[in-house]
Amino acid sequence: MIATSSTPAAWPADYPRDYAVVDVETTGLTVRDRVISAAVVLLDAAGSVTGRWTSLVDPQRDPGPTAIHGLTSADLAGQPLFEDIADELGEHLSGRVLVAHNASFDWRMLSAEYSRLGRAVPADERLCTIALAKRLELPLRNWRLETLAAHYGVPQLKAHDAEDDARVLARVFRSALHEAAHAELPLPVMRPGVRGVAAVPAPRKPPKSPCAYVNPGRLGDDGLVQGMRVAFTGETSAGREELEARAVAAGLAVTGSVSGRTSLLVTNDPESGSGKSRAARDKGVPVVDEAAFVAMLANVRPGARADTGTAQDASQLSRLSPLSYGSQGAQGSQAPQTQASQTPPEPEAQPAQPPEVPAALPAPRTAAPEPAVPTPPGVPAPRRSSVLNVLVLHDRTEHAAAGELRALIVEAGHRLRVNLTASVDIVVTLDGGASDPRAKRAATLGLECLTADEWRKRFTGGPEAAPAVADAPAEDPAASEDVCRELPRGGVHVLPDKPGVWTLQASWRWDRPDGEVDVVAFVLDAGERVRGDDDFVFWNHTSTSDGSVVIDEMGSAERGVTIDLDALGPDVARVMVAASVDGASAFDAVGPIEVQTGPAQGSAQTRSILDAATVERVLLLGEFYRRGTEWRFRAQGQGHEFDVSELAKRYGVDVEE
Repeated sequence: MIATSSTPAAWPADYPRDYAVVDVETTGLTVRDRVISAAVVLLDAAGSVTGRWTSLVDPQRDPGPTAIHGLTSADLAGQPLFEDIADELGEHLSGRVLVAHNASFDWRMLSAEYSRLGRAVPADERLCTIALAKRLELPLRNWRLETLAAHYGVPQLKAHDAEDDARVLARVFRSALHEAAHAELPLPVMRPGVRGVAAVPAPRKPPKSPCAYVNPGRLGDDGLVQGMRVAFTGETSAGREELEARAVAAGLAVTGSVSGRTSLLVTNDPESGSGKSRAARDKGVPVVDEAAFVAMLANVRPGARADTGTAQDASQLSRLSPLSYGSQGAQGSQAPQTQASQTPPEPEAQPAQPPEVPAALPAPRTAAPEPAVPTPPGVPAPRRSSVLNVLVLHDRTEHAAAGELRALIVEAGHRLRVNLTASVDIVVTLDGGASDPRAKRAATLGLECLTADEWRKRFTGGPEAAPAVADAPAEDPAASEDVCRELPRGGVHVLPDKPGVWTLQASWRWDRPDGEVDVVAFVLDAGERVRGDDDFVFWNHTSTSDGSVVIDEMGSAERGVTIDLDALGPDVARVMVAASVDGASAFDAVGPIEVQTGPAQGSAQTRSILDAATVERVLLLGEFYRRGTEWRFRAQGQGHEFDVSELAKRYGVDVEE
């Protein structure tokens, strides 16, 4: 495995400056369900906490699985409606990367709530911690939050409580963020709904500063007061970043949206019709032009500091403040406090100073071991067997040879990797792989690098061959259900009775920008045809109308398909999942695809590495299909030279020319 250097490295310049770690609890799992609780933890560039916010929400309906989230109708009665907290929540999200565990779910639920108000989620980017954990290739049995929390030594006080889950996830994300920075990994940041942007780092805005002053309210005749919340919209003579920086330096709080608590809006065109201008008119927020605002900056009156204010001042604290806990509803009723206030202290950014992007990385913290594998503190968790994680490097002309080699590696009982991360034990290089930049980096990191012949000699024959994996210590029988099966091309896995919701997650090499990969799904009848165009799920139609099949963008090199098998009608015989390359590219520009399947709330049960060959533009990843009363999954790997529109036609989709 890669040994992390103790020498501090430079913090990646393209990492975001601000994060909003989010968790929502809901009445169910579909977009028809409602949010009943939301929590946000604000983090700076290095993952230090700069603010917190939480609120219960009255869904005006049955709260759903009370046994899971613990909230009853009595708890939610009289709490604010989502429309009452939408502006305030939006202030937390605006200008920050939304971070969530299984982020596509939180994003969908928030999108549904905001769409009921005729609005969009006020965040441009999101990051899924499952995708980040997969990219780090952490040695875990599954990607559940409790598993990641145990791995990083973060105590959970109340699972499925939005406030505590957000607290736990914030600490988990901080550790994973530093681990990714040490490994020089790009973060799986997505721009939902924008194709092709996720793989290209977007320009980063200056970090948001937690305001050190209490919000005194609306702008009045006496001018600006420290702590006032100011929003900007439209074109300005001076650069927007310059105006925001001057506002922050004067002790004002810059917000990316307009709410009832905004002190003023700065715009040179109040009749522009922008969302902020409309909101300012609707909420009676004062509007000034750029020249007037700049003139007022010369005489900003002192405000009450958040850390030394009176009790009355503290009651007016912005919930964006670093000291902010809990939430008041529209009626002013205090939301119940959770156990999060009893948690151990966490790293907090100083409220009086803007968070700085780290110039260098501190030494990484040793992750706590998994509970099932007791290990003394500070000692890396031992391997449960002699199974090796192997990365195969080759060029575009060696796909066939690489596929044969990967098959040998799997047959020998070892695991394949598609990215160079800390989990890799050995790198095997074909002739063309010597020019791969990862070969040089692997040698620099001290990894053992073998040729294909050296691998075969050592692991498949000869007196110096390594012990077969079959001779390794047996896996813990109690954990057998968590063991992920390496499924070869054409391999079949039988799903349990009443399988419920299953996921297929596909990922590929994240450091190769050639070719944009999409994942699509077809819901097919016994005649291998869709029942209608709704059965073709792709990037512009990400869900069937009943929500039984949903495609999620998890990261720039990760996609997920969620299938509610129990909800599929008896006329559905199979669900085919495929990957396609956009434009003139082919899969030789992408390389192998990793496919994992498993129950939505459980561990991955199958894993396959599918070589996409050379000129193919469509690759069938796998299919969930009925056999009698059973559901099964078959790993595919069949490629086609035609594009995805031709595949859709062959399955009966009416494709416009």
